[in-house]
Amino acid sequence: AVVSTQSGHYGREHVITGDLSLIKDDKLRTVLSKGLNYRDQAPPSTDLAFKAAKKAINDYCSKMSERYKKPIEMFAEWKALILEQVKRQLENCKPFPYNTTLSDENVKHELDILHDKYVLVPTDKAANNITIVCKKFYISKIHEELASDNFEMIDRSVDDIVQEHEKFMLKYGIKLLPENRKLPYLYITPKQHKSPVGFRFITSGAACSLQQLSKYVGICLKSLLHSAKNRSLYDNKFHSRNDFYVIDNNEPVIDFIHANNLRMGSKSINTYDFSTLYTSIPHTQLKANLLKFINRVFGFKEKPFIIPNIYTKRAYFSQGRSSNKTSFSKDELIECVNYLIDNSFVIYQGKIYKQVIGIPMGTNAGPQIANTYLHVFEYEYIKKLIENGDEVALKSLENIFRYQDDLISFNDSGLLGNILGDIYPTEMIVNCTNVSPRKCNYLDLCISIYRGKFRVTLYDKRKDYSFNVISYPFLDGNIPKNLSYGVFISQLVRFANINTTVEGFYSNICDLVKKLVNQGFIPAALRKKFLKFYNSKLNIWCKFGVDIYDRVIKIFD
Repeated sequence: AVVSTQSGHYGREHVITGDLSLIKDDKLRTVLSKGLNYRDQAPPSTDLAFKAAKKAINDYCSKMSERYKKPIEMFAEWKALILEQVKRQLENCKPFPYNTTLSDENVKHELDILHDKYVLVPTDKAANNITIVCKKFYISKIHEELASDNFEMIDRSVDDIVQEHEKFMLKYGIKLLPENRKLPYLYITPKQHKSPVGFRFITSGAACSLQQLSKYVGICLKSLLHSAKNRSLYDNKFHSRNDFYVIDNNEPVIDFIHANNLRMGSKSINTYDFSTLYTSIPHTQLKANLLKFINRVFGFKEKPFIIPNIYTKRAYFSQGRSSNKTSFSKDELIECVNYLIDNSFVIYQGKIYKQVIGIPMGTNAGPQIANTYLHVFEYEYIKKLIENGDEVALKSLENIFRYQDDLISFNDSGLLGNILGDIYPTEMIVNCTNVSPRKCNYLDLCISIYRGKFRVTLYDKRKDYSFNVISYPFLDGNIPKNLSYGVFISQLVRFANINTTVEGFYSNICDLVKKLVNQGFIPAALRKKFLKFYNSKLNIWCKFGVDIYDRVIKIFD
């Protein structure tokens, strides 16, 4: 369980491990081995169930009242009827077996002993796995990060900062929630897949003073990016060029591969990764890029306001302000973006630190801010090529996709790799991540070139790790079983969409069934779910050109 660190790297040996044999109590070790998403079963209690249902209904009524600007009293009769039905259902409940490992006194005692010496944290890229880290070493790494150039300590009180945040948000009709009257803290997720083990520093933006503002800004920036994408498609419809690389999932890459495989011609593939995206962005440059982008999108939309909906997580442009929703003008959105950048605080041991370089990971708007920052460089480089009339380079750079900090380029004969330094600033360190010149892994895709065509299979980077990655639910936990079995159908759809060969599809199903059965799933029930997929999703699996029934059905025997 002890990680032997390199001399001079961490200074001495420390515990940084995902090996749970360090835990002496068998019951506790078993529960933790099922992952952070595992829910221990509590003793059945109709009183607690009724209170939970009542609270959920009250919360729902409050949200609907606020959303539609209706008095809360309007929901009283409906609420009483629902609660009466809940009470009746609970009275008819029958006893059922349960396990309450975490209420066992011996288990609690063992957990207390662990907490005295160690910190239990999620593992980077395998968030369901637990990593046990020596507490003293964990604290030293936090100290090290806060003492870096990325942060500076400031002499202000939490109340002062929170009140200032509340005042700023009220200008836009955004209320500070009672549970958010605090500053975020910094925590670490160990990169167990690296050697030596690395660390990712994350700001806990889930419940802090600027969480609501960050949500609104993130929704607005995502909508602006969507508008920029549509504008790009319109502007470049009759040209072999692309000035918008941003994607939200693997679908555009899969669609391109399927379309390109129908054409003849030489093929190439290259992938790249930004190794220090979040931690190295200069704030001045970040604000300048966001200003350019927001000005450009508002310019071609020709509507003065954007109205985000925090419930649907979408935004729309409007000629006027909404009477019952938060809205931003162009200048107001720029002000809010800059305010978030300038108010990246964390609290540690009663002291407050401000992030002065980079943007915090873990906040709602963070991914969209980073996406927009990189998009502006990409857009301006393509614009320069258009002005110079460089049609050859424009065509070569047409098939590029970027998901956050992961780039992939098709059929560019290596051009992108040669000009990365011209597109992005020196602060951005970009590395080629190809497995070989004709093979790469991108998101959950393993893409190779075989006989003049792109071949795709499922890639799960977690299989490359030296430890077992916990994924999918365990059926003995406190979760609805029907929903758990639904995971199987969704994965079958995913496997069929990704794989270009039926062999890859069969292999993925076989691995998944084996894993799910080990986690308490019943083969006969999985078989029923496969039949449902087989009968209802012919349009998805028919691309393989063979009937998949006979071979897959044997997996459940």
